[in-house]
Amino acid sequence: MPAAVFGLPIAAAGIAGLVYRGRTVLAGIAAATGVGLAALLAPSAILYAAPVALAILLAVVALPKRHIQLVAGALIGVFTLTSAGYDAFVARAAGTTLLAEWAAQSKRLVAEMTKSLGASATTDIRTQLDGAASFVASAWPSVYFQSAVIMAVIVIAAISWAARRTEAPLDVPRFSQVDITPHVLWAFVAGLLLLAASYTSFSASVTLGVVGLNLVLCARTLFFLQGMSVSAGVLDRAGVGLGGRILALAALAALDALTFAISFTGLMDFWVNFRRLPRDGEMPVVPETSTRRW
Repeated sequence: MPAAVFGLPIAAAGIAGLVYRGRTVLAGIAAATGVGLAALLAPSAILYAAPVALAILLAVVALPKRHIQLVAGALIGVFTLTSAGYDAFVARAAGTTLLAEWAAQSKRLVAEMTKSLGASATTDIRTQLDGAASFVASAWPSVYFQSAVIMAVIVIAAISWAARRTEAPLDVPRFSQVDITPHVLWAFVAGLLLLAASYTSFSASVTLGVVGLNLVLCARTLFFLQGMSVSAGVLDRAGVGLGGRILALAALAALDALTFAISFTGLMDFWVNFRRLPRDGEMPVVPETSTRRW
């Protein structure tokens, strides 16, 4: 993930710069060259690099048509499946499975935390840590989704940045105007229902609980993104500069990790519409005279 945070935006900006200057063939060659170099460093990396590079190239081509929600959703899907599939391949090559690897990592994390606490680790604390390990082991699919959402936002921002430096700037909404489709609420409701069903006597109640937990966590990630966009809108109206916005949004992200306040704000925005954005099924388009920035 850390390497992808830096590498994918750079690759996306480079590909976008070539495509929007009419050098699509050269962009394809550059993407293929990047995949080849990744394969030289680690042959198995092609399983991740090839589909991701293709997805970014297609996103660059599709974004001028203003299908931003479709493009973002496609990127999230590709990033999620590719990351999980690559980790599953690595785990299988090591003689284990992805599920077993996540369970083992969760247990190692708890063991390290218990060891660091030493004699201060009471029975209640150990019980809570064991519960946390079980939670992490069950929630692993949502981790891939959460990482994919972050990467999709960064990649689209990089493509938009590169487009602004050509003669074909994109009508990509500013981050403060991002408005996620309300259909995400269906996943949230389904997750809550499955979590409720996990407390019944069904033979598959445990499986239902795991699926429900991951649906809720994935929906919460999108609520968080919506809430951060609402917060960015408030900062924009207050005239806060770029540096101040970055610091404020980072502080709000830390606050949400403790209180879920930003995620709840994003959830409520589907009904309240704090920014008074048009809700016609499309994201608002930035006027030509406006400054486009994410």
